[in-house]
Amino acid sequence: MITGKTKVYGLIGHPVEHSFSPQLHYMLATSLAVDMVYTTFDVEKSALKASIEGIKALNISGVNVTVPHKVAVMKYLDAIDIAAMRIGAVNTIVREGNVLTGYNTDYLGLKMALDYEKIFLKDEDILIIGAGGAARAVAVMCGYANVRKITVVNRTIEKAEELVKTIKEYFDIETEVIIMEELVELENMGIVFQTTSLGMFPNIKNNPLKDNIDYSKMKVAVDLIFNPIETEFLAKARKAGVKTMNGLGMLYYQGVKAFELWQGIIPEKSVLDKNFQLFINDRQ
Repeated sequence: MITGKTKVYGLIGHPVEHSFSPQLHYMLATSLAVDMVYTTFDVEKSALKASIEGIKALNISGVNVTVPHKVAVMKYLDAIDIAAMRIGAVNTIVREGNVLTGYNTDYLGLKMALDYEKIFLKDEDILIIGAGGAARAVAVMCGYANVRKITVVNRTIEKAEELVKTIKEYFDIETEVIIMEELVELENMGIVFQTTSLGMFPNIKNNPLKDNIDYSKMKVAVDLIFNPIETEFLAKARKAGVKTMNGLGMLYYQGVKAFELWQGIIPEKSVLDKNFQLFINDRQ
């Protein structure tokens, strides 16, 4: 039951009408008896500053931030968590009084999803496909997880080198930049993270990798895309006998981490696992 004491949360982005976040937070709030509502706010770029000011003015307790505002929103916040600063993007805002603090729960959500699937990163070789915002979140997560080496492959070599520069600035990890054509020469790809939008609905036949790639050289294939459930990239990896993971787990657990930041509580693993299964079943 919604009352005058019910706390308000939401998602700022453009567009937002197809977001799964309201269902996700409804599930968490219901199972943990938290008095909150979560809705979406369609905010165009020109209205971003006003929307952030509105969080304070309307006494909104917190918001998630999605494309295209994850980077631009940072300049309107009062404080930014160190991991979000390293990634260069914010996807969660916590309001404490009149102070708005930005966090990035994407990398935390991905780590929780990997743990759930029993995919462990310590001392592993990592290959990141892409060099955008999602790739930065993956790279920072891998840095904190103490991987052995990170190789970045991207169509634009300059962006890949920029990402590697960021990794070296914060973490003592071996790095390498290669171009797409050099992938076929790798003897071992290790754990591969596909971070581009290639293969996302409706262009589900797109694949960032060429047909001559030997997917059996991958130890694990992870695609951050969750629509479709299995991209062309994941389908080929699965057919080669490689363990695969899509982006649904990251989507779910980044929401869980935002929920924890807002509520100051850590749900029991049994509750999270049960809701995760329900969340996955609703998407399939």
